[in-house]
Amino acid sequence: MAGEIVLAGKEKIVLAVNRNNYKSVVTQVIASRNLIENRDIGDFVGSPVEDYVRAKVATIKLTVFFFNFQYPPFKQRSGFRFVRATYNIPDVNKAKLDWLTIKNACGGAEGYTWGRFRATANLSNGRQMQVYGGSDETAANMLKSLAAFSTAKILTITVAEEKKEGRRAENKRMYKENTRIYPAFFSVINSEKIVVEEQREFSGFDATLAGDFKRSRTKKIPLWVQKEPSNARAIIIEALRVRGVGQQETEGL
Repeated sequence: MAGEIVLAGKEKIVLAVNRNNYKSVVTQVIASRNLIENRDIGDFVGSPVEDYVRAKVATIKLTVFFFNFQYPPFKQRSGFRFVRATYNIPDVNKAKLDWLTIKNACGGAEGYTWGRFRATANLSNGRQMQVYGGSDETAANMLKSLAAFSTAKILTITVAEEKKEGRRAENKRMYKENTRIYPAFFSVINSEKIVVEEQREFSGFDATLAGDFKRSRTKKIPLWVQKEPSNARAIIIEALRVRGVGQQETEGL
């Protein structure tokens, strides 16, 4: 369903929404418009609008989970500090989705030193990646190691240090003490392109500038074990399966 909201002067907002949600969407749009009136929307998204919407839709994303414990349980333990880190790699090269390759890229059984240095990479697909490390070199190296799984290229890398000042000096939870963390799990998220227009009416789809996508997340595949789990390959293949309406097609690895 399409419609327009006519505002003061020549300004108007064009909507294309589900008929059942039209009223709630109109209310939300008007409230948002009032919120940003006379403001540069770049203040909200952290970059110019043109750059923000230029980022390509993330297709296959690899997510890696790190903890400061080598073995389960990966949760808060009495008398121990608890650290966890989650890193996302967008637009993954399917040929590189191999259990051992992923584990080695994450530091293997030795993991790596996490800390207050944040490495940020701007990628050629318009997206960013961030990794924390115990030194500027460690953070940058781990970022490069993980970014190698993406089909996007690194355009720039910036490393910043979080200083132990102000609230970080007062609150221990806000300051990242150097800690060795280890790869525990990884998962694959596949945003599937829905080519049949009628499917837009169904819930569970992400509407984007590039089209409608359905997210399919795999089960977490253990990295803390010494050998590749017997079902790891099957889980990855299933995550890469592209589902159309009335048909199924598996893309090769």
